[in-house]
Amino acid sequence: MPEPVLTPPVPPGDVDALRRHFPHTADRIYLNHAATSPLSTAVRKAVQAHVAQRHGATPEAQIDDFEGLSTVINATRTQVADLLHTDSARVDFAPNTSAALHLMADGLDWQPGDRIAVPDCEFPTNVFPFKQLEAQGVVLDLIPTQRGTFTVDDVARTLTPDTRLVSVSWIQFLSGFRADLEAIGALCHERDIFFCVDAIQGLGAFALDVDAAHIDFLAAGTHKWLMGTQGLAVFYVHEALQEQLTPPTGWLHGPVNWIELDAYELALHDDARQFRTGTMNALGIVALHAALTLRAAFGDAHVSERTRHLARYLARGCRDLGLDAYLPHPPESGIVTLDVDDAESVYEALADERIIGACRNGKLRLSPAYYVTESDLDRTLAALERICTTAHA
Repeated sequence: MPEPVLTPPVPPGDVDALRRHFPHTADRIYLNHAATSPLSTAVRKAVQAHVAQRHGATPEAQIDDFEGLSTVINATRTQVADLLHTDSARVDFAPNTSAALHLMADGLDWQPGDRIAVPDCEFPTNVFPFKQLEAQGVVLDLIPTQRGTFTVDDVARTLTPDTRLVSVSWIQFLSGFRADLEAIGALCHERDIFFCVDAIQGLGAFALDVDAAHIDFLAAGTHKWLMGTQGLAVFYVHEALQEQLTPPTGWLHGPVNWIELDAYELALHDDARQFRTGTMNALGIVALHAALTLRAAFGDAHVSERTRHLARYLARGCRDLGLDAYLPHPPESGIVTLDVDDAESVYEALADERIIGACRNGKLRLSPAYYVTESDLDRTLAALERICTTAHA
């Protein structure tokens, strides 16, 4: 299976070249990457090439190219590992963020009285896998938050001698608050508590050093800031934690005995692949490989800098218009959320002008990715001024 070819090529930091891979920019401004991202031309071509091969469209097309697909899977694991500053042996794939977090929640040997701490503003994905453990006598402690924010001291005050796990979102889905993972991880490491991170609203917009943050487990769906498809997630598991987790079993959790498939010898891979259960989401992995290839061409530093810059540019413009930000501090993520009257109507009015945001919890959430331009945001601000002035009048 060939490597993705970026046509047109994207020199590092060249926004104009990057935007040519996002044809929707010709007729709309998309500011909803915190929900789901548009697929780039690079991703579309890679997926189409994979489908054509499976289709057997030409005599040369190898329909069952397991070797080629394995190469892409391994290459994509390496790309994800690079984002996390870790080894690819620590990384693999799951059907979605919830399924990945269940590897953590279901895999540990929980005892009655064990406690888990999560912020009280979490997206349900980072609550329900752990809340189900209450039936086993595990206690779920909620870390108090204010407008989707919390401090390391808030975490520390929630911990008890029985706390075994702290699980937080890297970036809060509504406020865009960016948790201090290194400080929280250091706290957990000092107290011998496992540290789990739902990174879906950060990974792809930013890179992360899992070792520096003492992260034991991390999960992130690929359809938001990683610019891939829905129905796929990546996860990271620290080697020491892996030894304490009981993985689900299928038929790809270990080396496959192709000679005697009915021998039923339970052998596990010695890395993150032991959490595989069966046939993988090939299309999703092919898409993610292409998306990360495009991201790498633009440059990791450029991605992070532009994501933060665009969010701050937008937040500053909203403040100048007198629009109240849900999180008043300068954004440290790609999310800007506004406390506007009748957010649903504002969202719909923006959509009428081909500016796509989201309405969450009665608030207007805007989330520009790194290919968005300042001109796009200027048009958005002009539209917000018209819409909100009219609504107020």
